[in-house]
Amino acid sequence: MTLSEREIRQFVDRDRLVGRLQELVQAESENPPGREAQAAKVVRGWCEELSLPTAEHEAEPGRPSVVARWAGQGGQTLCYCSHIDVVPAGDPTLWAHEPYAATIQDGVMHGRGTSDAKGPVAASIEAVAALKSAGFSPKGNLELALVADEEAMGFKGAAFLVEEGIIKPDVAIVGEPTSLRVVHAQRGACWFRVVTHGVAGHGSAPERGVNAIEHMAEVISHLRETVPDVVHPVLGGPSINVGTIHGGEKVNIIAASCVVEVDRRSVPPETEESVTESVQAAVELARKRYPDLDATVELQFYGAPFEMSPDAVVVRAMAEAVTETRSKEAELMGFRGASDARFLSASGAETIVCGPGDITLAHTARELIHLDELVDGAVAYALAFARLLEAETMR
Repeated sequence: MTLSEREIRQFVDRDRLVGRLQELVQAESENPPGREAQAAKVVRGWCEELSLPTAEHEAEPGRPSVVARWAGQGGQTLCYCSHIDVVPAGDPTLWAHEPYAATIQDGVMHGRGTSDAKGPVAASIEAVAALKSAGFSPKGNLELALVADEEAMGFKGAAFLVEEGIIKPDVAIVGEPTSLRVVHAQRGACWFRVVTHGVAGHGSAPERGVNAIEHMAEVISHLRETVPDVVHPVLGGPSINVGTIHGGEKVNIIAASCVVEVDRRSVPPETEESVTESVQAAVELARKRYPDLDATVELQFYGAPFEMSPDAVVVRAMAEAVTETRSKEAELMGFRGASDARFLSASGAETIVCGPGDITLAHTARELIHLDELVDGAVAYALAFARLLEAETMR
């Protein structure tokens, strides 16, 4: 059953969609500390209203992810994955509108999570509702994975579902605010913990100890120069950022230890081994000045970069859906940040990222979503779902 954009749009209920997004935004789900239970209850109720077999899965008590399924006739599986947690709203005085009121003004909904990523979540539910109302019957299988913990790097959400085999997609669409641009490449996210070890002593006699902070300063000074000079045609170059630093006990004590956490973003063809070697190389360069430098480099986690060919089925399906929905050519792009897409891609699924909302407003006190774009997101998702699920095979 081939459905046109015009036919699908007739079945998208704007009022229902907007009302659902308001309800979901009002279900506060800040992470940290990780309070997704109420938001999970809301989205589970929506899935059950659509007669989708639905279950909650917890990597940690009180941190549920919701998985709903629309079964076809045994074809390949499409997973739509987006997250129900949000970053903290922060200082309420910075907001022009109360962050969890989901205030609507001049065709715009304001509030934490409107774009990142409760707007995409609500749009995906409305897409399924529209397809069911239109009488669509899938040949393939749809998994809706509406997950916890993405804002804390996703290990208790999407990663858990993949590792436990709860979701097993062949292709995947990850819902993030991309302004309905189609992300077909994403940089890798790698976090390191670097520790320098010194010898404590009295601050009045620094020559009698070994200052771990001084040694760390030398390591940090070399981190940028050990990042390889490579440029990916979509993602640009790799990057490195020292995010935290802790060292010393007291101003008049020679620092016996110093710890930094380093965020290293990688691009193809970098690997876990080559990224780790680049950080270790900064330590080796620091030893030229301090031969007695004692340092350890620990990879806290590694998320690989990925890229999909513009000709991949899932890329074409989503791009064509956006093009038809907005009556202009869809834009393909790379994503510099991290998302749950890395877990699905690593599992072997052909993966893209796409959704309504403006990523530049995410994590700010200006977060909002334009309701016309929210509706377009639901239409585009429905078109993409239909095309990926109506074929006997997706590849």
